[in-house]
Amino acid sequence: MESFASSDKLFDDRDFARGFSELKQRKENGELSCELLWRMCRFCQELSNTMRGEQRRQILIEGRDYGLQAMDLDPSSFLAAKWAAIVFGLVVDQLPTKEKINEGGKLKDMLDKALELEPTDFALLHLRARFSFTIANLSWLERKAASMLYSEVPKATIDDALVDFEAAYQQHSDWIENLLFLSKCHIAKKEKKQARELLNKAIDLPKESSNDEQFVTECKALLQKC
Repeated sequence: MESFASSDKLFDDRDFARGFSELKQRKENGELSCELLWRMCRFCQELSNTMRGEQRRQILIEGRDYGLQAMDLDPSSFLAAKWAAIVFGLVVDQLPTKEKINEGGKLKDMLDKALELEPTDFALLHLRARFSFTIANLSWLERKAASMLYSEVPKATIDDALVDFEAAYQQHSDWIENLLFLSKCHIAKKEKKQARELLNKAIDLPKESSNDEQFVTECKALLQKC
């Protein structure tokens, strides 16, 4: 099998378009392996951060499909399970509430499986916490509507979300997005002092992307309410 040294270096150098193009050419030439596909999935996730709207949705769907195919080729691969779950989660995040609940159950299963392989991965812990947070915040009407469509609506609490957000924080304490959602859990539990500390920490961190800018804007808005 051809080495992935070149595309891995391009990923590390954040040259995502060139790296993805290189791997896509290999796939078009007939190469098909778990190692190739999870890397393509990972590139799609990074490229999505540079896109908006329908273009972003399409690259995420493409990445999701690469990730799921990688898992099919090697169910024991942690990196395939990890990137498939991450990109699947980003696709689910854009769905309407009813569809999000249905697909969210599949996402939870994927996250649980990946975390069985590597229990301390902070990105997966954060994603599972986001799932719990979303489910815990469903309104009664949303739950009722979902229960009429699906046999079982997933169950989760703010405390479930808090456990995983805190575990992610222990692994990566300077992650703005995780700090934002961790503070939201404390606000939901009326623990405003802890929320303020986390929000201030997030606001003071360097912003590495336009997404970080948006998260910090939300942190500032929440801080005014604490």
